[in-house]
Amino acid sequence: MPSYSEIIQQINDLQKQAERQRKEEYSSVLKAIKKQIAEFGITAEELGFLSAAGTKRGPKAGAKAAKGRKPRAKRANAGVKVPPKYKDSATGNTWTGRGKMPKWVSQALASGRSLESMLIIASATGPAGN
Repeated sequence: MPSYSEIIQQINDLQKQAERQRKEEYSSVLKAIKKQIAEFGITAEELGFLSAAGTKRGPKAGAKAAKGRKPRAKRANAGVKVPPKYKDSATGNTWTGRGKMPKWVSQALASGRSLESMLIIASATGPAGN
């Protein structure tokens, strides 16, 4: 029966052998994949390399744009600034209440303050709250 160190050495040798084999097979596999992509006209988006917004997820993703497709329409409220909902009276920091909670809000909550205590009260000249 082989010793522990002999088994570890065999494992290391097999890992090296597997890596060599992978490198040998890599180029032929890549060549076959590229051939099929070209043959069937598969796009990066169809493979999941592009998100809905068109950002890259993988290497060389989006190298070819999808033909005949219209770009997505933007939301009606995209880019609209939202007024702050919470304010720290001591520092003047503000937060809209959207997205990740800022550190100053987390610290205030940890120290015993409530979100209600940091609410900004709408001014009399502002829009009526419905």
